[in-house]
Amino acid sequence: MEQLDIKNYGLREEPELWKIIGNSKEIKEVIKGIQTVLESDVPVVIQGETGTGKELVAKAIHYRGPRRKHVFCAINCAAIPENLLESELMGHEKGSFTGAIQQHIGKLERSDMGTLFLDEIIEMPLAMQAKILRVIEEQVFERVGGHKSIKTNVRIISASNKELLDEVNANKLREDLYYRINVFRIFIPPLRDRKDDIPELVNVFVKRYGTLSGKEINKLDNPVMDKLMSYNWPGNIRQLQNSIRRAILITTNDTLLPEHFDFPDLGENDLRMIESLESGLSTLEAALRRGEVLPLSEVEEIFIRRALNATNGNISAAAEKLGIGRSTVYRKMQELGINTEDYHQ
Repeated sequence: MEQLDIKNYGLREEPELWKIIGNSKEIKEVIKGIQTVLESDVPVVIQGETGTGKELVAKAIHYRGPRRKHVFCAINCAAIPENLLESELMGHEKGSFTGAIQQHIGKLERSDMGTLFLDEIIEMPLAMQAKILRVIEEQVFERVGGHKSIKTNVRIISASNKELLDEVNANKLREDLYYRINVFRIFIPPLRDRKDDIPELVNVFVKRYGTLSGKEINKLDNPVMDKLMSYNWPGNIRQLQNSIRRAILITTNDTLLPEHFDFPDLGENDLRMIESLESGLSTLEAALRRGEVLPLSEVEEIFIRRALNATNGNISAAAEKLGIGRSTVYRKMQELGINTEDYHQ
């Protein structure tokens, strides 16, 4: 296989969004789907395995469409405890429940005139699904503890790593909600089915993370690309991206070698954990870049989860890394619904 010239590779980017990378027929179908729904407001479902880039596609629809000047809000329904999900989406009034010391504006209200991305929508409790259905049908909702109806004009984009109709049959997704959100579907193929795009993805990631780490990676030996092309990538693009980041961290010169890459077997829980961490860090990075201030609880959750991930769920070690007491970490974990068992390896 021909050696790739990374140093002179042109990196493609645009504000708030890395362009969708690839020229395979599979990814061209994804782009065709995006173009089909750009100028309309029809609800869209994005289906694909963990790590395939579902949020990237949702952002492409938002930032290239007529709502691009307004807010894009994303929420991972699988990462937020059931008792907090309604507050995150709808907001709450001061005093509506224990700990509600002030009014909270939810993501539905924040994304008015923009786009709300509901990732892993099948993890949303059925009672909450009924409330989202009302939002779609009537464009109105109430904050938790509130009685005032709030009008909203928001585009709903949903995502799932499972077939939605199967979830309807399993009584995990309301049938009426299914027909409301599944007006147009975009399927993102797993990376193993679009391996022709791997060389371009590798070039972009090497350029991006080499720059961020202060290293200039000029060469990628043929055995490295052969190894990357032969692997099946159960974690898809996110796993490839993180493998490149790790390899760049390990190398001591301008060359990546096969021994810089280690491909562990990843289970579904491992993939979901990686996705949750990456999503949180991306949200924080984007907010800081725009000069925005995130709610303190969101920032705390991102860093507590990252510390627990780095210490395999060891609360004492995580507390030491965070520079706070073990009891504080434990209390915050209870408040945020974080289970330490999820981080044991």
